[in-house]
Amino acid sequence: MAWKKEALAKQLKFKESLGIVKSGTFGKDNKPYLNILHPDNAKNGANFYCYNNPIEWQTLKEWANKDKGKKVDFTGLGLSNMLRSEHIPFNFFYPLEKLRNNNPEFLNSFLEKLLDNNIKVDKITRIKIEFTSNLHKSKLLDDNTSFDAYIEYLDGNKKCGLGIEVKYTEKSYPYGITEKKRMLDKDSEYNRITRDSKFYNVESISKLREKKLKQLWRNHLLGIKLVELKELDQFHSVYIYPQGNTYQKEACDKYLDCLVDNKKQSFVLVTFEKFISVASDVLSSEEHKEWIAYLKKRY
Repeated sequence: MAWKKEALAKQLKFKESLGIVKSGTFGKDNKPYLNILHPDNAKNGANFYCYNNPIEWQTLKEWANKDKGKKVDFTGLGLSNMLRSEHIPFNFFYPLEKLRNNNPEFLNSFLEKLLDNNIKVDKITRIKIEFTSNLHKSKLLDDNTSFDAYIEYLDGNKKCGLGIEVKYTEKSYPYGITEKKRMLDKDSEYNRITRDSKFYNVESISKLREKKLKQLWRNHLLGIKLVELKELDQFHSVYIYPQGNTYQKEACDKYLDCLVDNKKQSFVLVTFEKFISVASDVLSSEEHKEWIAYLKKRY
């Protein structure tokens, strides 16, 4: 709760710096919340780094709509709430998509350094938001698991993927009825992949079903499944969260303990602070300096 209060203070200060005074509402009573943007501000991109830059805001929206395959509602609660994480992948990864098209060698270096040089990147082939696979979900985990962001790249002839989850103030979320049933069913795809992959300590498998770990487990399983199907040759599950969110740090540490030693490197923890620091070290154009300054001020 201390982190959420700190994050709220930071977001309200940022909102004030934009000169925004109106707020959006939530609930049956349409109660206003300071951390929810008014639709007028949300539709103009106030939750995004390119606010007040109409051309850049339009290109971001076009990329988002093309990427998701359907029109994104930027005025919806998920993308207008300054304390939720849904908007953050756009602020972190759309500038990287631009870099992929314009200066890919810098993006390669950025990703290698972000993952402590544990990967080799020759070419990044795509960056996606809210992505699962081109395959139908019935061919995968047959659920709604998806990556907040997904980066696909080549290491020589190997096709590799980074499945990225981004958290801000969030903790864990409640069990879905079907989700919990599948987690407890020893013959479900969740448990089959867990057994067959040999990624997990046998004595730790029951812990993966805990509320604190279940999303980390499902996201990682999706990537493992993509390798099993030969959609990828290599996969890393990347978890990005702010240093102040100690709940997420504890969840990640606990999840790492469930992995066997030679698979721990497939799960990568990255703080917001590290992301920004690596970007500062690798990228030096004026455009990127402005973006990095925005991330520092905002988060």
